[in-house]
Amino acid sequence: MAKNSETKEFDRDQIIMALVKMRIEKMATTKTMLDFLMIDLGYAQTYSYELIKEAKKKIIEIFSEEHNESFETYKARLEEIIESTKNEKLRLEAIKEMNKLLGLYKPQKVDITTDGKAINDITLIKLIEVKKDEGEEDKKDDENNIKHEED
Repeated sequence: MAKNSETKEFDRDQIIMALVKMRIEKMATTKTMLDFLMIDLGYAQTYSYELIKEAKKKIIEIFSEEHNESFETYKARLEEIIESTKNEKLRLEAIKEMNKLLGLYKPQKVDITTDGKAINDITLIKLIEVKKDEGEEDKKDDENNIKHEED
């Protein structure tokens, strides 16, 4: 425990929770938290960074717990739909959604320059071929321009 200029002692856990609140509720930056620890509370820089690191771990822990609860709730809803529905289309959609939720599909990369179509090897090969063709045309144009300039 360190002391500030007013010689108040603070519990490490209280400081970490104060940093968590600063980050979550007030959207405080690392610099703001560092200034709070060093200027307001009088801690050394290395210890201040250590406290900020602990606060970040605590934030991740808090959000992970909340995420797990939401995940389980959503999973239970999908399981209920799969088991109870008589609509085959709805059942298949729920199964697809469950598989996505469980991470059974590999992520699909989408390039914004392809109008939302999936990028695959064929598209990349076509792009490379087009660039090569354009490069050859540019060389021919350059050769023609040089000949015209010489005349």
